[in-house]
Amino acid sequence: GGGGGDDDGDDDNDDANADMRSDDPYQHFAAVLMNATQTERGRKFAMRLEYKADGSTTSVLQSILPQLRSSNPVRRRGVAGAVKNCCFDKDSAYWLLNEVDLARHLLYPLAGPEELEPDEKVGLHPDLWIEGPDKVRESDATTRLLLVESVLLLCASGRRSRETLRAKRTYVILKVMDMTEEEEDVSTRVNDCVQFLRRDEEGTEEGSSDARAEEVYRGKRLLALPAPSASGGIGAGKAESSADYDDVD
Repeated sequence: GGGGGDDDGDDDNDDANADMRSDDPYQHFAAVLMNATQTERGRKFAMRLEYKADGSTTSVLQSILPQLRSSNPVRRRGVAGAVKNCCFDKDSAYWLLNEVDLARHLLYPLAGPEELEPDEKVGLHPDLWIEGPDKVRESDATTRLLLVESVLLLCASGRRSRETLRAKRTYVILKVMDMTEEEEDVSTRVNDCVQFLRRDEEGTEEGSSDARAEEVYRGKRLLALPAPSASGGIGAGKAESSADYDDVD
């Protein structure tokens, strides 16, 4: 994607983003957390449960998820990176999908204004379609990439995770999103997710998907980018891929 004669419009967007960022003293916390979660210790910190006064539990990760809907693109990108890093913790996949309901948080920014068929809405969280034509899809390509790669890591964490993602109709949102996706890197990752979600249904050998998934986890280049990428180059331009999923088909 990318390129074209809309430089003036891009400059206007950059100016607006710069103004927005300069007025937000907390925007870089997400980028710091994204850096911290590149380590196992940082991921444990982000996902450590704390008990609230009413007896319920929460975590740093759960407290920052609403920022995926922030008007500040720096916040959104940093949080998406931290979330992706937490998805590397394979043992936490069940908790992320079932207790945190992470799929809904990941898919919301990827949902757009397109009208869904009634059968496509079955099993889909209302948040993902209730806004109708007013819904705006995430405009920053790198943030979209981080969100889709988070879904891919969850797909790769095991068959039960994929069953949960299928039950939550993840495929519907990804399919519709990909129809308008202009960034090849993002579209490629969407296709990787779809292949994972379909593979079990096609009756492949038990465990073959999980064996292939292990290859995803072995790569050290898969963690989200360090903080500078969270604050620089925000916009709808080319996604900055920090991943190499070439072994996943």
